[in-house]
Amino acid sequence: MTKNRTVFTELGTDAIEKGLADPQLSAFYESMMSSSGLVSEKLREHMPYLSLCSDKLDGLSPPPIFYVGRRSSQRALFGEDWAMQQGEELRTPDPELEHASAQAYCAALEERPYYGYARTSVHIGGSVVDIAFERLIIALRPSPQSERRFCAYFGVIQDLQKL
Repeated sequence: MTKNRTVFTELGTDAIEKGLADPQLSAFYESMMSSSGLVSEKLREHMPYLSLCSDKLDGLSPPPIFYVGRRSSQRALFGEDWAMQQGEELRTPDPELEHASAQAYCAALEERPYYGYARTSVHIGGSVVDIAFERLIIALRPSPQSERRFCAYFGVIQDLQKL
């Protein structure tokens, strides 16, 4: 018998404002909201915890990743070798996870930050890992005049078990 292995639930940024999110994630959210979604010096202190990706959506996949912070949840989950790949668009190694997470990036690129919870099984290098995490995705602009944006992903792993 097969079961749906993926649950993604949008909680909304009200949950952050009510103090229900991870404190570091909340601090990032508050910093970015106080700068109106524009890149500012405030971004620098959060960079180690972030993954950054372009604003180019490709069908049912999230945008390609161009930066993975040294303390980011994606680096912790997928490893150093994955994070340091060169020469091609960086994608998470599980296509089902890619597909399931795409909607949140669409929401963030529609000018509203996405905050949610996920519990899923992830296939990494022949192994399966069960993970629960909260995530915030915010679209940022380098300057007020810029048409280009990028997504900043702040994830917090709450539970991780190898199956």
